[in-house]
Amino acid sequence: MNLITDNSERLSRIFREDFSSLVLLPKIEKLINKQDPTLEDVLGLCSHNDSLFEKLTRRGGFNSDGDGFAKEILFKKGLSFLKSLAIRTMNQEIFELPIKLHGVSESILKRRSIVLARFIKHFADLLDLNPDDAYLCGLFFNFSHVSFEKLAESQILEVADYDSLKIDCAYWTSQAMREIGFEETITSFISDSFKDFYSTTFPFAQALARIGNGLLIETEVGVNALIGRGSKIDRDLLDATGLSPREIVAVLKDLTRAYKGGVNNQ
Repeated sequence: MNLITDNSERLSRIFREDFSSLVLLPKIEKLINKQDPTLEDVLGLCSHNDSLFEKLTRRGGFNSDGDGFAKEILFKKGLSFLKSLAIRTMNQEIFELPIKLHGVSESILKRRSIVLARFIKHFADLLDLNPDDAYLCGLFFNFSHVSFEKLAESQILEVADYDSLKIDCAYWTSQAMREIGFEETITSFISDSFKDFYSTTFPFAQALARIGNGLLIETEVGVNALIGRGSKIDRDLLDATGLSPREIVAVLKDLTRAYKGGVNNQ
């Protein structure tokens, strides 16, 4: 087994063990696309995992057993509601940094990822993407941070290797996510996150993600106190979007202000 396959499979196992809500999401998507899903189908999604079931029912405000939950989802709320519930549950679970490298805390990474997810989703129509897919592309754009720390915690990678392994780690992450069941749109976006911009699969969305990510990082490290103030956006990235700096910054400012789980109270 080569290094790429080995580390991708290790990450897949780690994600399955540590992030039950992450693994649930592609299963829900598959069920949404199924003709005439049944109560048994809905029950089968998380009935085997008491902890996950408890998280979903608590976050969704349900006070019922498995059968009641499945009926509520299938006949009243709908599977799209369950998908939204799973994403919100996942957002509280997956930004786990056991070693806390590079000055990035869990709360900072979570905030950056969720704001970036909403930022990309805002432009979903312009990108010709499903809104949920656009959201997940933004959410997972920085997820290789988590992957690297998980592998370093397991002593598979050396802590000092991050900068030299960023591209590899993004690829391992994308392969692990593909094995779990995420679609190509999302996995290729992860894989491309550190590639040369002109070699990416979806340059328009990558340009937006890289601009938004860079502006958010500037506020985190104290370069700029406010989004966009004094920032110089890469001209090639900006040209690829066809948008003005004012349009981009305005959206990102609004989303940053609207973020309710800020780093100071998480």
